[in-house]
Amino acid sequence: MRKIFKKIKKHILNHKKRYLIILVILIILILTIGGILVGYSLSSKSQKPQQVQEQSQKNIYMEFISEVYDKIQENYWNKINDEELITLFELAMGKITNQPQEISPANKEGLAKTIIAITEKMDEDKKKQFLPQLAHLVLVNLKPFGRSALYVKKDEENLKNKVENVNPETGKIEPTVSGELVRPDILHLYISKMSPTTVEDLKKETEKFDNIEGLNTLILDLRGNIGGSLDVIQYLLGPFIGPNRYAFELFQQADYDPFKTKLGWLPSLVRYKKVVILADNNTQSSAEVMLAALKEYNVGVFVGIKTKGWGTIEMVYELKNQINPDEKYSVFLVNHLTLRDDNQPIEGAGVEPTIDINDPKWKDKLNEYFNDDELIKAVEETWNKKRP
Repeated sequence: MRKIFKKIKKHILNHKKRYLIILVILIILILTIGGILVGYSLSSKSQKPQQVQEQSQKNIYMEFISEVYDKIQENYWNKINDEELITLFELAMGKITNQPQEISPANKEGLAKTIIAITEKMDEDKKKQFLPQLAHLVLVNLKPFGRSALYVKKDEENLKNKVENVNPETGKIEPTVSGELVRPDILHLYISKMSPTTVEDLKKETEKFDNIEGLNTLILDLRGNIGGSLDVIQYLLGPFIGPNRYAFELFQQADYDPFKTKLGWLPSLVRYKKVVILADNNTQSSAEVMLAALKEYNVGVFVGIKTKGWGTIEMVYELKNQINPDEKYSVFLVNHLTLRDDNQPIEGAGVEPTIDINDPKWKDKLNEYFNDDELIKAVEETWNKKRP
């Protein structure tokens, strides 16, 4: 019996030793794996901010270009598909890098891959230069060439001053309408540009002549008018053609948008029974829109030469994704074409005069309308005289 107990005791002791050995091995394994995990965790924590920063920076650049891409496709006056837009990006990249570039597939995803490949060895400063330069080159090469652009903050401020007719040196709004009597019965009225104040300027200037008896003839001068705000045209045309009349149409991506006048007749203009409108090859933009409408409604006889043919409407589109804390970028994009009285685009064609002043017989032709020698002389003098 004692021998049996000794064997059992020996067997138990042997098993305890085995269990202890296994336990020790397990503890060592746990500590080793734990150390590895802790080390990995610490390593990951130390690298994570840099990785997140790099990934964030990559996203910023790609989101910037992606947003520019979308602004063009959504708002450009003409429909432009991926293949056409990618071709512009390829040409722009080739110009910047001095190497031919091919984007595949020809869409935004392919564009992203190509940009990452080009910029992967660039430092942040070079990336901040490359991406805006790329966007700008694509925009300026949209048709009509040179009308669209990537704007910086200063460009936006200059545009705002131009549209609002603010002199940046004085900070004051300059008048856009001036008038003078060129004959006892003839008023010469000059409009230099289209600004938010032009309607009020027109009212103030014409009211100065309300008490002059016998004043019934108007020479409306749009020569050299650079245009400006299109919104004002709906208000400015009303005094000439009446309220709620179709003023003009805009064209965008196969759609035609009509706009009506928002004001009625101006009492200080109703008195003018004879109207001659002067315009030249420096008359442009929204001034051409106004001229086309006046011509369509037979407000007066257009005497002069064909206008410039600048028939685009541009808009500034803010960008949510900025890539440089020291600069603010926006997309300045041609988003509509204006149409003339025959429903054809003004762009590249201009508005044709009723009577071309370079025609040797222009006086005879004008006389057929009004049979007024003094008016013809006043038109000739005004045309030859330097604009106010």
